[in-house]
Amino acid sequence: MRKMNYNCNAGFSRLFHWLQPVSGMHLQQSKQNRLKPVKQPAEACVTCLRTSLFLFIFTLLSFSLFAETIALQSFESQATDTYSYTANPTPDSKRIWWGPTSENMGGATAYQGTIYWAGWDLDNVESTITFQTLTLQAGYTYNVSFYYFTKNLATTNDYCRYSVKYDNGTNWDGWVTVNNNSNAWTAVSVDVPSGSNYLRLRLSSKFDGPTKYAHWDYIKVEKTPIPNTAPVVSNVTVSQRMDGSKLVDIWYDLFDAESELCEITFKLSADGGASYDIIPSLANLSGDFGNDLPSGTNKHIVWNAGAESYSLNANNYLYRVYADDGSTPPMPENFVLVEGGTFNNGTSDVTLSSFYIDKYELTQAGYQAVMGSNPASGYGEGSNYPVYNVNWFNAIEYSNRRTMQEGLTPCYSYGTYGTNPDNWPGGWNNDYNNHTNVTCNWTAGGYRLPTEMEWQFAARGGNQTHNYTYSGSNDINAVAFYWDNGGSTQPYSTHTVGGFAPNELGTFDMSGNVWEWVWDIYGDYPSGSQTNPTGANSGSNRVLRGGSWYFDANYCTVSNRVDGVATGSGSNVGFRLCRVSP
Repeated sequence: MRKMNYNCNAGFSRLFHWLQPVSGMHLQQSKQNRLKPVKQPAEACVTCLRTSLFLFIFTLLSFSLFAETIALQSFESQATDTYSYTANPTPDSKRIWWGPTSENMGGATAYQGTIYWAGWDLDNVESTITFQTLTLQAGYTYNVSFYYFTKNLATTNDYCRYSVKYDNGTNWDGWVTVNNNSNAWTAVSVDVPSGSNYLRLRLSSKFDGPTKYAHWDYIKVEKTPIPNTAPVVSNVTVSQRMDGSKLVDIWYDLFDAESELCEITFKLSADGGASYDIIPSLANLSGDFGNDLPSGTNKHIVWNAGAESYSLNANNYLYRVYADDGSTPPMPENFVLVEGGTFNNGTSDVTLSSFYIDKYELTQAGYQAVMGSNPASGYGEGSNYPVYNVNWFNAIEYSNRRTMQEGLTPCYSYGTYGTNPDNWPGGWNNDYNNHTNVTCNWTAGGYRLPTEMEWQFAARGGNQTHNYTYSGSNDINAVAFYWDNGGSTQPYSTHTVGGFAPNELGTFDMSGNVWEWVWDIYGDYPSGSQTNPTGANSGSNRVLRGGSWYFDANYCTVSNRVDGVATGSGSNVGFRLCRVSP
């Protein structure tokens, strides 16, 4: 069992024209949704070696986890009071009381120690305490907690409230108002959403009258190691020495949340990332490479590339640095982690658990390796082109067969016939009505289609989103192959996968190239908040997302959705896979 991470780098006649026409296909454009922006992962590039970030999280060997206080403010002026803040108004700047005190005010004394922050008779002036912005380190869960005491605040006009934000901005919203008459110290505890890079906190009170009070005390932020966290490789730089020595310097930072020792390895790709099968000889490596390396910055590997037995001339190489701390099995190459989070799909808030998704659409080579044949013909052919002419049933069968080849637990069953497609009845995939006979085991570890909401979350960049219209950019020409930038050129063709820039997570072609089947039965979005939704319970069609080479930009947005019968296929229809996160 191992745990690994690596760093490397309308009125439109063609509308849903499948080129191999299929009835029952529908188009719908839904409004764009907004996600909270956070910092984008770094990528290092050099002339002939490029590095991109990939993150995998796996199961950790069991051990005790302890919370560590990283910021505290008790107003006791002690060395442990490291959570700095700014008060407005400043204490003693007005005839009101807004500041630290050891006195009994309204029946309150300090929750802990002798001093607390008191608010009394504020003259209807909004009074705030704004704490420093904290930068959060990967590999931990975070919690912010504090205590409040209120007395006699009116239910209208008066308030005692707080706002917690998870960005590096300056706006304050999402206020939570506490009990206006607690008459006792009351705890507030807020868990920071997974994947947040920053934490901001502001406390605020407003009221008037000498019998009204609002106090605060013991503000604390804690972090706890995540028991499923892979080591993180970051800040990778690669350079070739210009002195004729043919030596290559690789610099990187390594962090393991559990302080476990890691094995560092790396591989290269000469085919644009389709495979990483170039492994440098151990004899030509030196420095921070190999077993039992601790966390640290400015790690340095020296590779004597000129001594390798194979030629490294006239190619651009993708380069991956791997860190393995020995806990759980690695995920397949080319999958990226989508950390769980919450977003709004335009109708409701959707909360998703973490999952892995293939950064590429499934290629023709990948499909043929499992199914023994390649259905793609006439619209771009080759190992690194996306597979097309595949229907929803094909994607289901492929998922289970690949899963079984790799010794994993299949996700899909057909009726009472189990998970092995060899045992499914003849003609199971000929009638589109049979799609409701397929069920999914959502906890199984095998390959499956993403749900529609998983797909949309990943296409938007997950927790790292920049709120782009298309997957990875507001400039569709940078990230997508579609009608206006090449799809209309004859002979008509798909494009090789990964040929345009990736999105914030490192996934490619989630706008354009080929439509992608997802799991869900098509239906209206529910209006209430959802957690890990899997689509409508009934219906005739399944959902496709992403647009394709045969459509214009309007159909390539991250929010556009279409639907089709499960037996439908065409020269601009493919899919990509995902897996659950341990």
